[in-house]
Amino acid sequence: MSFLIAKRWDMFCQVVDNFGDIGVSWRLACQLADEHDVTVTLWIDDLTVAKKIFRAGHPKVQVQQWHAEVDFSEVADVVIETFSCGLPEGYQQAMSTNTLWLNVDYLSAEDWVEGFHGRPSPQANGLVRYFMYPGFSTQTGGLLREKFLTALKRQAEQSTQSAWQQLGLVASPNVISLSLFCYTHAPIKGLLDSLSASSYPSRLIVSESLAAAVSQALALNVLSPGNSTQHGNCEIVVIPFLPQIDYDLLLALCDVNFVRGEDSWIRALWAAKPMVWLPYQQSEHTHLQKLDAFLKHYLALANDEVKAQVTSVMQAWATGVWSDKDWHAFIHHREHIRQHAEAYASQLCRQPDLATNLVIFIEKLRANRV
Repeated sequence: MSFLIAKRWDMFCQVVDNFGDIGVSWRLACQLADEHDVTVTLWIDDLTVAKKIFRAGHPKVQVQQWHAEVDFSEVADVVIETFSCGLPEGYQQAMSTNTLWLNVDYLSAEDWVEGFHGRPSPQANGLVRYFMYPGFSTQTGGLLREKFLTALKRQAEQSTQSAWQQLGLVASPNVISLSLFCYTHAPIKGLLDSLSASSYPSRLIVSESLAAAVSQALALNVLSPGNSTQHGNCEIVVIPFLPQIDYDLLLALCDVNFVRGEDSWIRALWAAKPMVWLPYQQSEHTHLQKLDAFLKHYLALANDEVKAQVTSVMQAWATGVWSDKDWHAFIHHREHIRQHAEAYASQLCRQPDLATNLVIFIEKLRANRV
């Protein structure tokens, strides 16, 4: 992709859902820099939240605050708008018809995505906005997938003890380890009670953002990062906010991962472990349609046993109607579910990733304009 060398891209992101939008945007910006030699300026409206994500930064990704007083008289060759956040009026006024403008939208497994992916949308000001939809088929933009994930997964498999230590935890080979990252409307107490009363010992690793919800479900004072408590046969451990690569490692180490939204959802797929995804709650139960669409893709090649266990638990988690019986069946069949997760991840890896598809799409647009 030699035409991209020394080219500057601008990317815009609004921090809407805590860390989800900025998490995806930062990963995409870093992958474009690392694997496609693109210099990216990432414009973010809330740097306070975003700094927890990018921390030490990246040498080829410049982070700038997006606010009303910014002078946008100079624009980049390529402009990426994430999640339909909209571009600043001043920026649009400075754009020309040679500027390539793409909107990288939310991930969905729904069928309509294939029909809208890659479509142009002429604007009233004469510019053209193109839509890039991530997805699970070759007719979409694909999924974020960096090259380093293969080595990280190998680290989790071959250096388990040191990998846990890297996260500030200890390896527990005879304990089922679970990671918990979800929205607070999930039936958290139901899960805690199921783990408490189970015949197997478990360790639930809780993200810092859920400490209050978990503590409330247990009728305890709020647990702080680094604190743990025993709930029946389950040890509950609260961990501090992790850098993205450490979170990826946590997912690769755990036996079961509870994830939500988009960023953690994609990472759990690459971890290739049994997972329980919670879509963002929407009116008229639209989120349940999104879950059904994903399950259709995810379980297309699964046997009937895996289909039944995964479907029942994910639907129970999303609807709030928790089933202790279905959960224990899920855990009992977790090795079969893990084998399916491995096979599904391998299948997805045969498709180009989102960053590569984005670069190819832009190359084709440029070639057609010459």
